[in-house]
Amino acid sequence: MEGIPDLWKATYDLVAQVPEGKVTTYGEVAKALGDIVASRFVGLAMSRNDDIVRVPCRRVVQSDGYVGGYTGGGPEKKVRLLRKEGIEISDWNVVNLGQVLFKDFKTSYPLRKLRRLQTSLRSHLTLDGFKGRIEQVAGMDIAFKDEHAYAAMVTFDYESREETDRIVVEGDAKFPYIPTYLAFREMPIVSPLMKRVDPTTVLMYDGNGILHPEGFGITSQVGVVFNVPAVGVAKKLLCGTVSGRSSGHAREVVQDGRVLGYAVVGETNSNPVYVSAGHKVSPEQARDIAVRFLKHRVPEPTRVAHLVAESARSRTNHK
Repeated sequence: MEGIPDLWKATYDLVAQVPEGKVTTYGEVAKALGDIVASRFVGLAMSRNDDIVRVPCRRVVQSDGYVGGYTGGGPEKKVRLLRKEGIEISDWNVVNLGQVLFKDFKTSYPLRKLRRLQTSLRSHLTLDGFKGRIEQVAGMDIAFKDEHAYAAMVTFDYESREETDRIVVEGDAKFPYIPTYLAFREMPIVSPLMKRVDPTTVLMYDGNGILHPEGFGITSQVGVVFNVPAVGVAKKLLCGTVSGRSSGHAREVVQDGRVLGYAVVGETNSNPVYVSAGHKVSPEQARDIAVRFLKHRVPEPTRVAHLVAESARSRTNHK
């Protein structure tokens, strides 16, 4: 999708700014990207840095001053190089980190731009309910092997609940995994599949809809961007409390007096999944659609899509 920044390049460009005689931290680079939650990704980017001359990853240390690893030859070499540049190190830690810490980055804060985009997209969210007759439910899931992705969409007839179609696409993920920015990683991968979702189809996506700390999880974002009705199915509860009020297989998940979703339990598994409206469906419709396709723990469309995506990844692994 257009407008999604190259965060790998942005990270390397930031680290390239750290001068000799200074160090920075993974957290400071993440903040220069626009969000501290990207700290772990910065560490990953440093471990994959293949241009140690332009991008001096030896000058990136942990927030407590611990030197950490070095892709250019290991921690011992990192210590030697830093000492040669005038950095005092004792017991694998930078001495007086605050005095040599570089954080005066020139940056456009790319993650802040994406957060603003999410806020803008959220204003288009609607939960008025699906209008018309639902004919199909299409489950969607993605399996990753490093940065290569396999996206599966498995379609079921709504009335008979029988599978009618399955398709897998694959491609490289250009955007890394960063918590709360997952949609920007997955949307370009699933984009070709979205062309096969017709107006009578509800998408069932592996991830949260409005049952999310921001009220706008990946399922909602996918639904709004591609303008499709969507139901979110997640295995973890990110917010809210499961109440005692129930409707068949589903118990309400409530936050601040508002029902955000449902904990749905199958007949053969007591471990729930968490179902919420994504876009263009009501919370009650999301619940009813999930329960209608409940055989195991996970409703069939997303369960089978998960198996298909994993199978595609496994076949590739064995080549």
